[in-house]
Amino acid sequence: MKTITKFLINLTSVGSIVLIATLNASQLAVVGQPVPPNVGQPPTVPGGPRFIQPREDIDERPPTQPGRPVRGGCASISQLGLTALVPTNKIGRTVFDYPTFFFYLPPTEAESAEFILKDQSGNQIYKQDLTISNLSGVIGVSIPTNKNVAPLEVGKSYTWNFTVICDSQDRSADQIQIGTVRRVELSADIRRQLDQADPRQKTFIYAENGIWQDALSTLAAARRDQPNDTTFKADWESLLDSVKLGEIAQEPIVQTQPQP
Repeated sequence: MKTITKFLINLTSVGSIVLIATLNASQLAVVGQPVPPNVGQPPTVPGGPRFIQPREDIDERPPTQPGRPVRGGCASISQLGLTALVPTNKIGRTVFDYPTFFFYLPPTEAESAEFILKDQSGNQIYKQDLTISNLSGVIGVSIPTNKNVAPLEVGKSYTWNFTVICDSQDRSADQIQIGTVRRVELSADIRRQLDQADPRQKTFIYAENGIWQDALSTLAAARRDQPNDTTFKADWESLLDSVKLGEIAQEPIVQTQPQP
């Protein structure tokens, strides 16, 4: 009897060994084997930066746009009209005291434009007049630090207007874009990441953390410094495409001339 019992025990052990040997990797994980570190984590996907807008900005009501179309009588025939380079709801974030704003300017007969920034109470805190004669492409408007302009305050939102002036005597034909910029504070962890990052990495960090204005301005500066860099060109296309502005990605970045 003892001999039979011992034989059955040995047979069971052999069967268990055979069973374990036939299990694949996924079955071993199910029965309690350690899971490789990569399982459960998002894969690393190659490609350019993609903007992720914070939920509270998505849920916020966008600023009221003008009732008339953005194309006025002074615009040349073009598939694209005057366009602010911002998310679709025209709300963007910045961490800088004096951010830069970007717009696509279509071919136009207009000679001048103006940029106005207002605080939450509607008070004008900055105005810049621009000469745009024979100019078309993506332009940047920066708030200077040497014009006695107070820095944007953390936690506050500001409204900007960018206007192409078709007729200085009849402003009803103006082309206008309106949007909101919000100054925010970065966490200590994100600041450490930025301190160790190159311009391309900074673009990704800003974009992934919902800081639109600074992702765009960082990448625009890199493109101006290295206009023939194909990586920055692809990143520019990816970033604009992520906010449904891919059709503007092929347009040149041009310089405007502020009026005295």
